[in-house]
Amino acid sequence: MKKKVASLVLLAAQMLAASAFASEEENKLLAVFFGRFSNYIELPDRSARQFVITLIDENPFGSLLDELYKAKLINGKPVDIRYVTRVEDIGQSDILFVTLVNPRTRQEAIDYASKKSILTISTAMGFAERGGIIQLDFLQQHTRIKINHGAAVKSNIRIGAPLLSLATVIRGDAQ
Repeated sequence: MKKKVASLVLLAAQMLAASAFASEEENKLLAVFFGRFSNYIELPDRSARQFVITLIDENPFGSLLDELYKAKLINGKPVDIRYVTRVEDIGQSDILFVTLVNPRTRQEAIDYASKKSILTISTAMGFAERGGIIQLDFLQQHTRIKINHGAAVKSNIRIGAPLLSLATVIRGDAQ
C-alpha cells in the first residue's frame, strides 16, 4: 500500500513538472506574441528610448528573446530584454512576463505592474482572474488568450478591439 501511494505521489509530481514547462514551439510562439501584442496595446507615454520586456523568475526562453528582438523595433524603439528574480528589481518596463510559482510573490508582481502601468503576461493558471492582464494557455496546439480588461483599465493600458476580439475577456477587475 505504501509503495502504491509513493508511486502515485511521484507520478503526480512528474505530471506537474512536465506541464509547468511549455514546449519549445510554444515558447517560440509566446516570444513572438510579446511583439505582436504591442501592436494592439497602448501604454502610457514614458518617453523612454527603449521598449523594455522584463522576465521575472525563470527564463523558459534561453537566448530566444535576445536573438528574436536583437535587431527589431517595437513601437519604433529598440527592444531591451531584462531578467530579474525579485519584484523590487523590475523597475520600469513595458511588458512583464511572470513565471513566478509562489502565488504570494506572483500577486506582488501583478500589484507592482498595475501601479507602474506595465502590461503583465503569464501562462500561470488563474493569472487573469487574479489581476494579471493577459493569460495565455496552450491546449492541444491551440492558443487561448484571456484578458482581464478591468485590470488593464486600472493600469491605464488600452487594449485594441482586434486583440480583445480574439480573447476571452474578463470585464471587471477580478482581483
